[in-house]
Amino acid sequence: MSSKLELTRYPLQWLFPVLILVIVFTIYPFAYAIYNSFFQILLVLPTTPFIGLKNYMRVVVSPYFWESLVNTLIFAAVTAPVTVIISLGVARLLLTKFVGRGAVRALVLLPWAIPGSVAGILWLWIFHGQFGVLNALLYSLGIIRTYIQFLKDPLLAKICVMIAHVWTQVPFASVLLMAALTTINKELYEAAEVDGAGSFRRLISVTIPSAAGMLIIALIYELIIGITAYDVVYSLTGGGPGGATTLLSYYIWKESFTQLNFGTGSALGVLVALLTLALITTILKVIPNQIMVKE
Repeated sequence: MSSKLELTRYPLQWLFPVLILVIVFTIYPFAYAIYNSFFQILLVLPTTPFIGLKNYMRVVVSPYFWESLVNTLIFAAVTAPVTVIISLGVARLLLTKFVGRGAVRALVLLPWAIPGSVAGILWLWIFHGQFGVLNALLYSLGIIRTYIQFLKDPLLAKICVMIAHVWTQVPFASVLLMAALTTINKELYEAAEVDGAGSFRRLISVTIPSAAGMLIIALIYELIIGITAYDVVYSLTGGGPGGATTLLSYYIWKESFTQLNFGTGSALGVLVALLTLALITTILKVIPNQIMVKE
């Protein structure tokens, strides 16, 4: 009783440590980026004059920005649902009883423990046009006669980056969906079996509606990760060939740390944050509230 009284009497004090972390690591960096976006911050220049919205205007008229924006939207629109669909299958598999399930669960979580930059290097060994494992396998099976330059063809490079990204994201989404699937009442499956529903029908009629809230959360999370993806692109393709795999986050890094133009980089960061917020808001408005609270 006393603990409940303390929670109602001092709610701000209980939340204060968390609010400090949010302010230091989220609000302050974003506010500082907005502030910097109004200045010309070039490390090769001794001064940082105020230029208003010129950084944003420079970004908007740049063809590289629009190319990276289209790449990012396609990347997120493909990888997010693919990740959720694969993760749903993995989660369902890992909840099935079979010999060695514990070892399989540990192996599934392994990509989650590997940093994105390291994962990019691992997939570089697979997709490399000269010494890649995939080329060697296809050649030894007689499927190809010459090695394929996966990372030098624009379309193939995009597909390779998407595959590597999905591989890194499936473990976490699978854990989320496993938690959701364990809360589904088994009597619903039994009732569906009595009605003659097969596996696919049970998936559509029972599993997806019951786990809809977590599926939406996982989808939104993967969209955010897709929009802000950087490390896999950096280590796997470096944004190439040309600008075929240049995403907005990689473009921000290149503008800030290669061109040393932190003003423009800050403007790009603000635009990416606004884009992410707009997409999330749109998704939440399109999805009925009943689905989100059903969990």
